[in-house]
Amino acid sequence: MKTTKAELRRFVENNRHAIRLTDDLQGPMNPLRGPAFLRTYKREFDRMLDFIRDADEARHQLESVVNATRQLLPNAAFRALLQAHDLVTLPSILTQDPPSGGPNSHSGEQRSTFSFAAEPQLVGGVCLEALDLLNDFGAPLKIFPLLREVMPGRQVEIVRLMLASDRVQFRVARVLIALTPRSRLTDPSARRKQYEGISPSQLAAMEVDLAKVSHEYLSAAGTYGATLLNLIAVTGYFDRVLNNPTLVRFMARNFARQLEVYQKLLDFRESGFQKRAPTV
Repeated sequence: MKTTKAELRRFVENNRHAIRLTDDLQGPMNPLRGPAFLRTYKREFDRMLDFIRDADEARHQLESVVNATRQLLPNAAFRALLQAHDLVTLPSILTQDPPSGGPNSHSGEQRSTFSFAAEPQLVGGVCLEALDLLNDFGAPLKIFPLLREVMPGRQVEIVRLMLASDRVQFRVARVLIALTPRSRLTDPSARRKQYEGISPSQLAAMEVDLAKVSHEYLSAAGTYGATLLNLIAVTGYFDRVLNNPTLVRFMARNFARQLEVYQKLLDFRESGFQKRAPTV
């Protein structure tokens, strides 16, 4: 849907970030020193890696339970036991046909509030979609001159990364922008900033690593909420199943591998898997 000029004007007039962007904001002149740059980079990089690992483990647990249950459900004796013990109503994830992307895949996670036609709408050099994402957050004003240094698509990506990790901070934005590929800069010919104690080759390697991890992080963040809700549902269900001695004995005799999967699920719950789903 193309945003009209009137809609854009109303958005600017009602958006506190956009209003202040109409001022002649200048980027901060003081450079982020090398040690601080490295600390910020490592903290955010490790934070994303930790979340990716947690999300992968949650997804693996859910897929294991779904697959084990799909192998069990065709057994008439097992279904009869579920019926007899009032456990016949399973969480929907355990009974629905698997989608093409697996039991945890779903679409529509990354819709934008605005859709652009030929070119994105800009306010003071900042993408309207990025402003809309930041509308409910107290973003430091000095972030906006930095965002102007990168292309609109990269602006949105940076904002989403900061929101997902709950780190809408100037220092984080500066690192993400400094490690943006040259092709995604507003001025690709601009001289790249240098940082004390960090060689150009190190910066280049950090840029590649960050791009890969950022992509994986946003992908994991986009599906983690649904994974978490499904995990909570199946964990509650199998908590009831494994507290039923008749069902446990039946599975121990006939479906020991599936029983082990369900026991691991409850162990996983005890490890505290219920982490806040990132905002994306």
